[in-house]
Amino acid sequence: MDSNALINIEEAVTEFLLNYKKTTEDYATYLSHACRLLQDYRTHDSTEARSEKVSVSALGIIEMPDDLIRVKDVCVAINGEWWTMTEKPNMVNTTTFTGLVEGHDTDFGEGVAIRDGVTTTYGARGGVNAYYYMTDYNARRIFCDGIVSDTVLLKYVSSGVSITDTTYVPSLMIEMLHNYLLWKETYWDDKVRRERDMRKRDFDNERLRVRNVLNSLTASQWNDLFWGSFSQSPKR
Repeated sequence: MDSNALINIEEAVTEFLLNYKKTTEDYATYLSHACRLLQDYRTHDSTEARSEKVSVSALGIIEMPDDLIRVKDVCVAINGEWWTMTEKPNMVNTTTFTGLVEGHDTDFGEGVAIRDGVTTTYGARGGVNAYYYMTDYNARRIFCDGIVSDTVLLKYVSSGVSITDTTYVPSLMIEMLHNYLLWKETYWDDKVRRERDMRKRDFDNERLRVRNVLNSLTASQWNDLFWGSFSQSPKR
């Protein structure tokens, strides 16, 4: 039987201490840095996203999950596939309270449907969507246009660090984790401070290697792209 592709982050740090003949004195420090790397990896490198069904209120608002760091996609199901909504950064993201009741003031542009340009005839253009959204990270809300009182799929980056259950790291990033901890320890260990730049380069190289694996395509995927470009009509 092969080893697991997911490794307990505590076991990963213990393995680092064993492989590099470190004492357990700074174990908590190494573990803290490992958790920080996992969050950074999920935000900047990993192609993974947590998928969660979320409710859209009657005002077209989604409340962000507590563990959400960055929104990747907001989707609706159409013909068995996920149709991604288009982000509109300038979409009106305010509401108006009448007493204790939250609502929309159309005079202020709240809840007003977004108007697109020409969508038919010879002058039709692309990039027109039936669904739009705007993210407000300060208010921890996502404002939607084209859908209310319904359910959508939210794909987002989470920290990946559980405060109640076991936290796991993919085995793919173990070497990157080891190089990261070797680099970070140069900030508190004076004996290896001069090696900081060298260790940083080792970490950067390992990070690039992981990114290459995550973003590469298999031969079958390249074939699908190549064959998908064929048609019976001439290309223009």
